[in-house]
Amino acid sequence: MLMIRAVAHQDLDDLLELAHKAGKGMTSLPPCLDSLSKIIALSLDSFARTERHCDDYFLLVMEDLKKSKIIGTAGVYSQTGSRQAFYAYRLMSLTHYSHSLDKQTRSETLHLTNDYTDCSEVATLFLDPNYRGNGHWLSRARYLLMGQFQQRFQSHVIAELRGWVDDNQQSPFWNAIGKNFFEMDFDSADKLCGTGSNQFITELMPKHPIYTSMLAQQARDVIGKPNSAGLRAMELLEEEGFVYDKVVDIFDGGPLLKAKISSLRSVRHIDQGIARACNEKITADPVLVANSTLKNFRVIFTRIARGDDGSLKLKPEDIGALNVSDGALLRFIQR
Repeated sequence: MLMIRAVAHQDLDDLLELAHKAGKGMTSLPPCLDSLSKIIALSLDSFARTERHCDDYFLLVMEDLKKSKIIGTAGVYSQTGSRQAFYAYRLMSLTHYSHSLDKQTRSETLHLTNDYTDCSEVATLFLDPNYRGNGHWLSRARYLLMGQFQQRFQSHVIAELRGWVDDNQQSPFWNAIGKNFFEMDFDSADKLCGTGSNQFITELMPKHPIYTSMLAQQARDVIGKPNSAGLRAMELLEEEGFVYDKVVDIFDGGPLLKAKISSLRSVRHIDQGIARACNEKITADPVLVANSTLKNFRVIFTRIARGDDGSLKLKPEDIGALNVSDGALLRFIQR
């Protein structure tokens, strides 16, 4: 059985293994024991709090209970820009008209912006490749978390997708812009931003808009384009209600999407019922089921049935996996 829960101290070694598998680009899951220890401590503090805090970061892990192995991660930042501004580029269109030539031209410009500061953010989504097919409910578990405890999050949430890279793992967008201002390679800048301070962005990035017509065609073509591995992820986000509004990552040009938490499809379809242990065979399609406590938050993907009294019938082992007893309040989302 697979189960999603809040991260714990004993998950450190498994997280390190996952971080190495995730590779470059996922700065929120660094392959460093010290950094991962701090992330776990931050998440534990966040789940333990009873009031919203600007530093809240909720890290969920997917565990293979049979192997006692962590095989996936999914996180939510309560508030972007809580300690430092959240920077991105906004793509804007300009129209110029010449009366003397009776000619109109249209240009696109990139403006450095922090419009998405003070949003919540879904991040750190990674699943061990050996468990492909479970990513959909690992991702949606975060919506069950946000939907149940909306008071702990901002009104809107963003998602950032990795930008497009070529077969040599080179980012045309970075090579056209960032490389010329930071004088470091992409991985160094991305790591510095993810685990350190992003003050260098305001210190080194150009303050004026950048005309995209001055960029190489390769770079222009990938603005707002996700990495090939992220195409399906972008589709799933859009199905949930996320919208791409021409805001992109300042390093690789990947798209940033935004949605109102209360309007997310999964959040709108959260239902609830009282748990009842049941040994009879349940044939309904599996659904995403969670307990209703934040500190011991757990999610499973299983079959349930409505009792005549409106209760939710589950197998005893499912109730045990959720760490609840008969009579506990459960919430669920249909697939």
